[in-house]
Amino acid sequence: MMKRIAANIAALLVFFCLAPFSQAKDRLAVGYTSASGVFAGLWIAQEAKLFDKYNIDSHMVLIASGSLMVQSMLGGDLPISAAAGSASVDAALAGSDMTMFGTLVKVPAFYIMALPEIKSIEDLRGKSVGVTRFGSSTDFAMRYILKKQGLEPGKDVALLQTGDLFGAAAMLKTRAIVAAPFSSPLNLKAEEAGARTLMNMGKAGVYFPHDAFMARRAFLSANEDLVVRFIKAYSEAVYKLQNDPDGSKRAIKKYVRAEDPKTLDAVYRYAVDYVDRIPYNSREGVQEVLNQTVARNPKAKGMAPESFYDDHFVKEIDASGFYKQLWGK
Repeated sequence: MMKRIAANIAALLVFFCLAPFSQAKDRLAVGYTSASGVFAGLWIAQEAKLFDKYNIDSHMVLIASGSLMVQSMLGGDLPISAAAGSASVDAALAGSDMTMFGTLVKVPAFYIMALPEIKSIEDLRGKSVGVTRFGSSTDFAMRYILKKQGLEPGKDVALLQTGDLFGAAAMLKTRAIVAAPFSSPLNLKAEEAGARTLMNMGKAGVYFPHDAFMARRAFLSANEDLVVRFIKAYSEAVYKLQNDPDGSKRAIKKYVRAEDPKTLDAVYRYAVDYVDRIPYNSREGVQEVLNQTVARNPKAKGMAPESFYDDHFVKEIDASGFYKQLWGK
């Protein structure tokens, strides 16, 4: 799989390198990890040509794994990506200069979907639940809610890796698991498998960098103006997301590859509910990642959350009055 991803990125970079040198726009490949509504701002910025407005020749690259995304970035294939913040934290703990410079969603943007016989989190005791991968945002969400209920993950409740949310839906259907966290539109697949919403994690009162913008510090330092323009274009797209449902759904339709109104409406509503208007990182959210990481990586113990993110770009844009002008307050 990694070889195929590398080949795709290599082809993309060749295209950029062979483009006419007279082109003034900065070329930028941007990675994202799934057809989830949390990435709607990126899709809208691309399709509404907001990146073009800020003199950026952008291209979206889908790599369906935060860890594989980080590998591509550390290998120099991708300069910027949007992925689970935990992937950036893991990379930094491993000694890289990876950091988060903004957030797409700073709460666990999941619905905990469960089979009908599961009426409460307590009912999960002695059962098996699904997470996409250990260390992923789905893993964090499930472990957090289990511990909050007084259940010990791995002891009171078995956690099984499903690979992705399609796999989680399939395992619900075969009853290999009884619950799992889902984003939209895959929550509709869970419903088709007979599951219902047990909990909305966005209302659980916890912060977590569900998906964040990440890059190597060396790239950010060498391309500050480009990064500022990238964030501005993305921020305008988020404004469009909130105020132009029809235009937003056209972009969503392309990237989710769905035609039916039910799916498009579900993804759009999910995006509106969860995507942050101003992409500040959350210190509390990064601390939660570190808390969860200590069990598998002792290096996380006692680390300062601020060392894993850089908010100075968003602060600079905010101080300029950009967001006040955009949102009117």
